[in-house]
Amino acid sequence: MPYELLIPIILFFGIIGFFFILIVTVCLWEKRPIQPYYIPIDGEEYTPSDLAAEANNDAFKAGYINGGLFHCGKAKMYRIRCDFWISPDYLTFVVVSSGTVAKIPANGISFYSWAEEGKILCTTNEIGEQDISGVEEQITWPNLKFRELAQKHNKRLEETLVNPFSADSPLTNFFEIRRIKVNAYVSRKFGYFIDDEEMVWRFSFKGALAFYFITVWVRPLRRFLRSLGLVRN
Repeated sequence: MPYELLIPIILFFGIIGFFFILIVTVCLWEKRPIQPYYIPIDGEEYTPSDLAAEANNDAFKAGYINGGLFHCGKAKMYRIRCDFWISPDYLTFVVVSSGTVAKIPANGISFYSWAEEGKILCTTNEIGEQDISGVEEQITWPNLKFRELAQKHNKRLEETLVNPFSADSPLTNFFEIRRIKVNAYVSRKFGYFIDDEEMVWRFSFKGALAFYFITVWVRPLRRFLRSLGLVRN
């Protein structure tokens, strides 16, 4: 093989190997609380990014109900603000997140609904938070903003029977979704609890491998085929 071709091949596989080790290592190391959110002290709230501020404004204009401002306290490297919104019909719970993870900017908008058959519908633009629990039917539309994502999610609701979130305590329902997903991870041997109260978990090696291959290879390929019109949604 010519030397000129060997170098890019080595670099290509070197990059793949680097990200494989990085993602799997982070999965195995990171502690993941089921309920990582807390209400910040008045005056110490993180400022939303421009993208999050725009999403919050669009949610307000669309009649969504504000569910509160929280910070994500998974670890010290997380400086994430989360604005919660509930659709006027209480069929959808929305999380608008922004901030930094290890000083790297992070933004995301995720729509959640309860399907009657026990599944959880999620429509998101956040690539980094891909769910592989098996109970969440997640569709990712990178770069779409609030209005476009809302349209995509509402289209899914037209095709699926869903149950509303509790009008009295939609946050409780949202935390139940997180518990259901984590229990599914554990039952599939993709994760395990690290405390007696079963409130904090980690990926298993099997789960870390599954997360890498599904989020780095399988779903990006599906999104590419979807952009070509070769697969539905």
